Amino acid sequence: MATQCQGTNRTGEPCSAHVDDGQTWCRWHDPNRAEERTEWSRKGGQARSNRARARKQLADAVLSIDDLDALLCRALVQVAGGKMEPGVGSAMAGIAKTITTIRSTGDFEKRLEELEQAAGIGPTRRSG
Repeated sequence: MATQCQGTNRTGEPCSAHVDDGQTWCRWHDPNRAEERTEWSRKGGQARSNRARARKQLADAVLSIDDLDALLCRALVQVAGGKMEPGVGSAMAGIAKTITTIRSTGDFEKRLEELEQAAGIGPTRRSG
């Protein structure tokens, strides 16, 4: 028959977890499992970190200019309708502007390099 853990929660009240026969502590209060708990917490924190969430979403987040346009138009409607905080919409617009600037710069540099190669000119390379 399972009994209640002998530990206490953060407010000092008795732990409500039940333990197996012959045990006096749940897995969160068992003094012999302190190292395991540390590892569980570390892994849990990593899985919930912003970096981990961003990495999971990165592969799905590549958007075309049309995708960005549609996303920003939906955000505008949501902000205007009070369904999205204006700050979120502003952040989206700022990020989208940065993305389009980076893409435009990359496209320009690529085209310039192609033109320079076609003309037989280009940046001089220094040997060093």
